Amino acid sequence: MSSLWSSKPSHKDAEFEEANKHFEANGSRGCPRQPFENNHFSGTIGGSSATQTTPKLAGTEKLTAMSGWRVCVYCASTLAGSVNKEDRLLNYLDALGLTHETLRPANYCEIGCRLGYSLALSRVPAIGIDPDYEIKVALTAPTRLFNTTSDSFFARDDVAQILGAPIDLAFIDGLHLVEFALRDFMNLEKHASPDSVIVIDDLLPQHMDYASRQRNTTIWTGDVYRLIPILRHYRPDLDIRVYDVDMKGFGLVTRLDPSSDVLTANYGAIEADILAGKWLFPTVAAIRDHMQPRATDLLANDLGIIAAQRATKASMQSDRRVAPASSQRRPRLSVIICAYEMAREAPRTILSATAPYQKGLRPDEYEVIVVDNGSSTPLTYENLPPNAQIVRAPDPRQSPVFALNWAAREIAKGEILLFAIDGARIFSERLIDESVKAHDRMADAFVFSLSWHIGPKVQMQSVPEGYGAEIEDGLIRAVRWPDESDGLFGISVFAGSSSSGFFGGITESNSFSISRALFDRHGGFDERFTSPGGGLANLEIFRRYVTRPDARNVCLLSEGTFHQVHDSVATSGKNRWEAFASEYEAIFGGPYLRPSYHCFYQGKPRAGMVPFILQSLQG
Repeated sequence: MSSLWSSKPSHKDAEFEEANKHFEANGSRGCPRQPFENNHFSGTIGGSSATQTTPKLAGTEKLTAMSGWRVCVYCASTLAGSVNKEDRLLNYLDALGLTHETLRPANYCEIGCRLGYSLALSRVPAIGIDPDYEIKVALTAPTRLFNTTSDSFFARDDVAQILGAPIDLAFIDGLHLVEFALRDFMNLEKHASPDSVIVIDDLLPQHMDYASRQRNTTIWTGDVYRLIPILRHYRPDLDIRVYDVDMKGFGLVTRLDPSSDVLTANYGAIEADILAGKWLFPTVAAIRDHMQPRATDLLANDLGIIAAQRATKASMQSDRRVAPASSQRRPRLSVIICAYEMAREAPRTILSATAPYQKGLRPDEYEVIVVDNGSSTPLTYENLPPNAQIVRAPDPRQSPVFALNWAAREIAKGEILLFAIDGARIFSERLIDESVKAHDRMADAFVFSLSWHIGPKVQMQSVPEGYGAEIEDGLIRAVRWPDESDGLFGISVFAGSSSSGFFGGITESNSFSISRALFDRHGGFDERFTSPGGGLANLEIFRRYVTRPDARNVCLLSEGTFHQVHDSVATSGKNRWEAFASEYEAIFGGPYLRPSYHCFYQGKPRAGMVPFILQSLQG
């Protein structure tokens, strides 16, 4: 616990300096917690870490002296906590100091360095940007100060030369208005690396007066908190964590993408929404409800994980630099999953598609791309593994076909593409490994698996009879998934499209894979399908591939997907076939016909599949 506490001046020093500059002009001194009050004593407790006796302050007789700490009557109860550090709230300088200490960045950039208290935490080459800086403390690291706005700094033609290398750690504490913080984030990310970390201050105002767009109090966070819902809406690929740091909050943003132009492309619309009042919250409680701040006790552990991931990637990059070019690895396979309004279902799908649940392949041999197709609340997933990412479709539509094709063309790196049109499908534990094996054994293969519905019947039947998420959650818990992966077979039935079983010829698959070369030759999903959920697009692409000339089709005997109940075509109980069939006929000039095809089989059926193999043999 002691590693969380720094002997550096607390944020109260900086706030006092700001407050005192204002109040000294009026012959008074003020505390940031009680602006415009005149009942405070401000002094420095000097010396070493020995306990010293001070004048009695609000019932507190002894405080542990920490060089540079200041005391006031109003804040005495907080500062008294320095006797028992576990009782004192973590402040933003403590948190930022811990970030420096744990991550050990190569360089540091701070926007809004003002008096220098946070800038002084750096032990590596640093850049401070502030049009009105007035440094009050010694800066021990090599530091360059720029007396300009951050917008002007990043607009310089020579900014890349000034930086010299990607920004490794950055701190946003500039003008406390959301549009400025947004531009700061955009500029920093552009000049960062994917493994860099951006820290954001002023995300958790303790009083709505502090969150005003005009400064009326000594403590002022402005409306910077609005940056978080904006980033979560437009950039669900980012990992954003907000911590309950004292007075102002503390945000960490990782999984950066310097090549992303999403925020730039949408900046005009975002700025208009800001001015129109979007992403404003009426109360502190509403802000906290959206932020879902993490306890400060978790910060050290989270930073440790980030540091370990950074070290691992740095080691891998070092290995690549000394290895021959032929050893450089791209993922063999890219999993592309489309999700829309699946806050309950998608996390299970992501868990099932990634290690350690997926067996057989190393995580660096495949990647998982989850495309959020315009969910009203952008999809998030805590502790997303390094080989997985959530991206937001650039032009969300009610049909997922464009989003899937876009991800395959623009995001995926694998030589094999595995598509899951429905983000509510849980993967079996060797689905990805068996798919790769099938492609290794047969060139130009179309590899597919069968589908199951969780529950006693296909969900179009069970939902009208009362089956729903609560019952399903109970079933999944009862079979101890994910610890017991095969348990899902015991609580599921063949999906309607797989009802003919393994040997009768199914009509679609919710996990099929093809080589990128085959994708380029025969195309992806037909984007003329515009119905919700894609209509018959998944059936059409399945039919197109299994009936192509000289088709090589491989059915996985040991793997499959399990559909979770949600409001969709598969589960809502609403029969939309007539509308979908009409759309198909309008596109192709004739009705949809069930395909006839031959296939090979890959894999050994697991124990849980035996009843379904028998059902398939019985026809």
